[in-house]
Amino acid sequence: MSSGLTGPPAPDPFWNPLPYSRMRENPERLAWTVLLASFAVFLVLSISVPLTLRYWVEHATVRQNAVLDPTQGTILLYPPRSLEPIAISELRDQVAEGSIVEAGEGPTQATVRLISEGENDFALGSLQLFSGTRLRLDRMRSPLFELSNAPYQALLTVERGQLRVFTNSGVERPVAVVLVTPHGRIELGVGSYQIAVTAEQTAITVSAGDALLFKENHPALAVSSGLRAWITATAIADQPVVATENLLRNGNFTQEMRDSWESYVIAQNVTPGKVSIMERDGRRVAYFVRQGEDNVPTEVGIRQFIDKEVNVYDRLVLQLDVKLLFQSLSGAGYLSSEYPLRVEVNYTDIYGKQLAWGHGFYYREPENSNWKILNGEKIPPFNWYTYRSPNLMELLKETRPARIDSIRIYASGWNYQSMVSEVFLVAE
Repeated sequence: MSSGLTGPPAPDPFWNPLPYSRMRENPERLAWTVLLASFAVFLVLSISVPLTLRYWVEHATVRQNAVLDPTQGTILLYPPRSLEPIAISELRDQVAEGSIVEAGEGPTQATVRLISEGENDFALGSLQLFSGTRLRLDRMRSPLFELSNAPYQALLTVERGQLRVFTNSGVERPVAVVLVTPHGRIELGVGSYQIAVTAEQTAITVSAGDALLFKENHPALAVSSGLRAWITATAIADQPVVATENLLRNGNFTQEMRDSWESYVIAQNVTPGKVSIMERDGRRVAYFVRQGEDNVPTEVGIRQFIDKEVNVYDRLVLQLDVKLLFQSLSGAGYLSSEYPLRVEVNYTDIYGKQLAWGHGFYYREPENSNWKILNGEKIPPFNWYTYRSPNLMELLKETRPARIDSIRIYASGWNYQSMVSEVFLVAE
């Protein structure tokens, strides 16, 4: 017989007590929590919203178009995201951000105007491109709001070539130009600059203004007016140097001739002239001599191949020391071409034509009054004479040199003895 006892009945859930709440016990704490949270949200919004608006006003930009103006030859323009170029031979005023401008290898020049202020056409920045230059217009911006203190911005990539960069300050704000090359980055201030980018290095010459050069894992290098510096794939210049460059190698003849100069002789069935390197008067000299039968023309000389683009330079000056010892042919011959010593610079002009400029030296007056001296001068014999040419860029401005091809120094005529030393072709 079972007892039928099953334990006390389960409590009725209807009568269960409600969960205990501390907030209900202390409503003031809840009120303070809500109040403090609201105040925190208010502080966050009161600070972040103005800062966000300020950041937007300060940094919001609008895109700018560049103006491409070919001045010589045909320029290739690659619009953004385009693989096919457009040949540009006339001014184009809607060159968009992201475009690539390429100057051909032939005689080519063009100007790219970057940013204009207001409604006028006055460009605050411009670039002059020369043959073989490839330039990408990565970013060209102006602030969206006049209240912004940000500068006008131009970010450009120079893959190769030579160019000049000119920047001005606008009335409203300055221009910040940044050049990126395969070797590093260059920030330009207000001024004018010459940039040359080759496979080996990026070189900058500051004509006016200031520039900062940046290379990863190296300290920044400041370059000011009148100085130049360089960046390579692995290094950056220790410090800027004076903004001149000697285009000649071994102009003082202290190294082996075969590494820089080559000699040649012109003599048909007669005793030829000779050229040798020796020490005289405490210096290394190239000595030209011919002693043989008289009244027969000969020539002996040395030459150096330079192959250097000089579009970006403003000055090009030749300097050398000359000493004349003997000449049997008076003056410079009847064609004014046979000097006991003459120097000749061979160059390609901006039109692609190969030309030459030269200067000769003699000490015996022409015996024939009809023999005129052209591009030469009389100097005292047996003494060193330093010759410094005019600025060849100015002298030859009608056929301005774009590339220096070579230089030769030679003696010609009948019999002669002469020396040359300390030869420089300085570009600035």
